[in-house]
Amino acid sequence: MWPGSNPPMGPPPVGQGQPEPGWTPRRQRISPSAGWYALPIVLVLVAVIGFFTVLALLWDDSEAAEGPAAVGDPATGVSLRLSEGYGYFVYVREGGPSPYACRVEAGERSGPVQLTRKNSWSASDHTSYRYTATFTAPVSGDARLTCRGADGPILVTPDDTAHGYLGLALLTALGLGGLAAVAFVVTILRRGGAKRRAATTAGPYF
Repeated sequence: MWPGSNPPMGPPPVGQGQPEPGWTPRRQRISPSAGWYALPIVLVLVAVIGFFTVLALLWDDSEAAEGPAAVGDPATGVSLRLSEGYGYFVYVREGGPSPYACRVEAGERSGPVQLTRKNSWSASDHTSYRYTATFTAPVSGDARLTCRGADGPILVTPDDTAHGYLGLALLTALGLGGLAAVAFVVTILRRGGAKRRAATTAGPYF
């Protein structure tokens, strides 16, 4: 090289002024991942499927629970409209004795019914009456219920426990729906915050 001459031009050494061959910036991971959106979807599906499953199972019970109540004298008989296989609550006057035996007559058919305490926890409050027993209807249609042991008029109503279960199923479905909404909003907010932080962060990540 002659004195005063310029040095030959050429590519700078590797690592000076340009990135190493094959180097790419590492992409920052967004957390939570998009898969978290599946959680609210699953919660909504469970809520909807669960509620309609319970509704389907209790539909007939709910229809029977809509039947009319009846009041009458236990000796001469209480006129009822029954649905075979479904329960009915028997109420007596406050302070009065409970019946120890009841009988159903429907046309030419008649027979005793077993008095139990089934679903007594869901018996409704009726003014001047108290719950005393439950029986299962042996027939469908118009019938007459007579009881021994009761003193004064008795009240007979369909067992409406199905309404309580449906109400519980609805509350559960609404609760799961609320959780799904919260999970969806939280996922959106956290992912949005993570994306903004990733966009404003400079430099490679090691």
